[in-house]
Amino acid sequence: MKIHFIGIGGFGMSGLAEYFLSNGHTVTGSDISDSNLLRRLKENGAIINNYHSAENLSSDTDLVVYTPAISPDNPELIKATELKLKIIKRAELLGAIVNRKKLIAISGTHGKTTTSAMIAYELIKNNFDPTVFIGGSMNFLNDSTYRNGHSEYAVVEADEYDRSFLTLKPDIIVITSIDSDHLDIYKDLEGIKSGFKEFIKNSKKESIIVACGDDENIRDVLSEVKNMKVIFYGFAENNDYRIIRTDCDEFYRFYFLEKKENNNVQEYTREIILKIKGKHNALNCLAACIVCKQIGLGINKFANVIKEFSGVRRRMELKYKNKFEVYDDYAHHPAEIKATFEALKSGFKGKMITIFQPHLYTRTRDFYLEFAESLKENDIIILTDIYPAREEPIENVSSKLIYDILKQRYNCDAYLIKKEELVDFIFSLPLENSKIIFQGAGDITNVCDRFISLLERKNN
Repeated sequence: MKIHFIGIGGFGMSGLAEYFLSNGHTVTGSDISDSNLLRRLKENGAIINNYHSAENLSSDTDLVVYTPAISPDNPELIKATELKLKIIKRAELLGAIVNRKKLIAISGTHGKTTTSAMIAYELIKNNFDPTVFIGGSMNFLNDSTYRNGHSEYAVVEADEYDRSFLTLKPDIIVITSIDSDHLDIYKDLEGIKSGFKEFIKNSKKESIIVACGDDENIRDVLSEVKNMKVIFYGFAENNDYRIIRTDCDEFYRFYFLEKKENNNVQEYTREIILKIKGKHNALNCLAACIVCKQIGLGINKFANVIKEFSGVRRRMELKYKNKFEVYDDYAHHPAEIKATFEALKSGFKGKMITIFQPHLYTRTRDFYLEFAESLKENDIIILTDIYPAREEPIENVSSKLIYDILKQRYNCDAYLIKKEELVDFIFSLPLENSKIIFQGAGDITNVCDRFISLLERKNN
């Protein structure tokens, strides 16, 4: 087949493109930005243009794949319609590939990428040979988002945006969190809950749900579930697996109790050691541990492998360490920002400096108060322009909404700086004994890389 991907550079699209390349198909595509993922695809034989044009699409194309981020007036989409080519959404194509397998689908507003990566890492290292599709670059996959396995197992990140996860039919569902987000799609929290209920209904018979029982929204969604095995995990006492303590020294450790299947009595304490920090990552890891146990992988084997897991690209990723540390972080929701701050601040006596790029005008409009609340504990906060992604500007919606709350309500040391001026501004600050976080789901990662490149040049 000859397959054309419109918007091929996204995590989900690039993984599918690589899947078809590795299975001998011809892949073409387009994307307006450049990235390591695109360069990887080109090296593997994909023909990619860094612009959208009807000329990118040839009449001998067998299948055209697009994402929700692609607008209806995209010239390639219009031409595909005119040529009467077969057109399919990314999520539908993913479902067609993985639904026939024993599918482990990891869902949730926050934490699904890291949890998916942990499960994939364990299954690969323990020779389960899974097929993997994850919304982030993995070092254990040579910076890919995808792996072509040959067993009956598939590990897939189940994205709630645009209700994409409704194309999946899982055997095991993980729900890490349910929070207000993507309100351009769901309108409100009740709409999001309805989406998750429908996702659960799509699962196969005798499927299993592994869910964070500390989340009231998850408890509410699952209160109506019948004839399915539900396993709750978290810090609260009413969970089937309960974290009772966390410690942080050179490594991050957490300890949990596990209820016996038959009599509700809790077993002896288990210890898990992690390279990555934070209570949110302890929860992600415990979810992964439970999933692996359900498919026959013992907790001791899990613990021996997971202690080597080094995380996901752009999830609290430490990119530089000398007299100060520099982190690249994908967090773009207030709850994620707060979790990152708490993890990196724990036990640290120096300054916390966050450079935050809001993602989407609608999200900034809906959560600017919560963004300010999650950022306020930083010693220095630098805000830059909103990354629009798929959206057009909204009148009176800008990063200044967050900035004004930080200054007026919380009296923070906050700054509004244009993206092209960020690096020079950061160099003007006293940085020694600080943790610097470049944060957001947009192209702030490029600013982080440029800053580090200049640092290394100065050091040499």
